[in-house]
Amino acid sequence: MIPKRKKPSRLMASMEGRVNDLGGTFIASSSEINHSFEVSLEKVQPDPAQARKRFDENALRDLASSLSEHGQLMPILVRPNPEKRGHWIVVAGERRWRAAAQAGIKTLLAIERTSQHQVASLIENIQREDLSLLEEARGIKELIALNGWSQREAAKHLSKSVSDLNGMLGVLKLPTSFVESVLKSEHPLPRNLLIELARVQDTKKQNQFFALALTGNLTIQKIRNGLRLVAEQPEKALHQKKPPRVATLAKIFAKWESIEPGTLKEKDRVELKRIARSILKRLEEGN
Repeated sequence: MIPKRKKPSRLMASMEGRVNDLGGTFIASSSEINHSFEVSLEKVQPDPAQARKRFDENALRDLASSLSEHGQLMPILVRPNPEKRGHWIVVAGERRWRAAAQAGIKTLLAIERTSQHQVASLIENIQREDLSLLEEARGIKELIALNGWSQREAAKHLSKSVSDLNGMLGVLKLPTSFVESVLKSEHPLPRNLLIELARVQDTKKQNQFFALALTGNLTIQKIRNGLRLVAEQPEKALHQKKPPRVATLAKIFAKWESIEPGTLKEKDRVELKRIARSILKRLEEGN
């Protein structure tokens, strides 16, 4: 008696249909990406070096609902766990892995990715709009250290300009206390505002900007206006007029003595009395 062939799982049957739709297109044997396979969620763990540290719980619930209703539309990328044979570490797709666990799904489709898995993981996260600038910058810094890249090489691998990359990495120089406050703040700061803040060299001004930023009242224009005022102050000090000399005041007084008191208007008398009182007061202060 010929044993009955075991039917593939619904997940694999779905994937088989998609593969058939591709016709004669195959992955070359020299490709860095292998064919997909089914993996148990219990044998997969997140990457501790993952750039993303926070996950929106509401978004995960929505994704879990979508996976339950429509199934998995895209495999996750994994690499072998060097410490546990037969187990895997997520390279890209941790949100799908977490959502599948919430939905009670036991297996996922996966593709093994061993070459430059750190780059693949970071790029997958960068392509999602909810990855914060701080998380992205930290991930890039780790990549540079891990691969021994120059900033120019990192920019090329991540398809960014060198100036953009420099600006992002500059954010990591901001004080830790401020960075933590930003992550917890009710007023999320735009990426370009954080980059502009990191470029401020004046510590006193930077602290003033920090306070405005955390209340949601800071703009790039305010930063630039504030820095321009600081730059203009020394310039104004150089051109500030010196107080008049006593000889100059004496000449003015001599001209006033030649004026007939009867020709003065009442408002002029009031103003001259005020000036006289001010001069006497200043003289008394000097004693």
